[in-house]
Amino acid sequence: MDNKPAQNIQDTFLNTVRKDKTPITIYLVSGVKLTGKIRSFDKYSVLLENNSQEQLIFKHAISTVVSTRSVLHTEHRTTPGVGVATSGVLTPTEHAQGA
Repeated sequence: MDNKPAQNIQDTFLNTVRKDKTPITIYLVSGVKLTGKIRSFDKYSVLLENNSQEQLIFKHAISTVVSTRSVLHTEHRTTPGVGVATSGVLTPTEHAQGA
């Protein structure tokens, strides 16, 4: 059995788009659409930059994150039986599962 800690898919996704400076769209639960590049993120928030303007977005307000390209190229499992599509979209279901 593998003793490595399970990698958080949310952190993997956000860190990849941050490092690659991939443009993303964030949809809030209120329906607001935000676009830009992730500068930083932590357990509770995401710092989004667009045209040299920074926006601090609290994760509890995020519904969906959409990348302009495929981010997770291989199947990523955080727990047995829970996989994720490689579309570059973090859905509310994945978000609710701790992604």
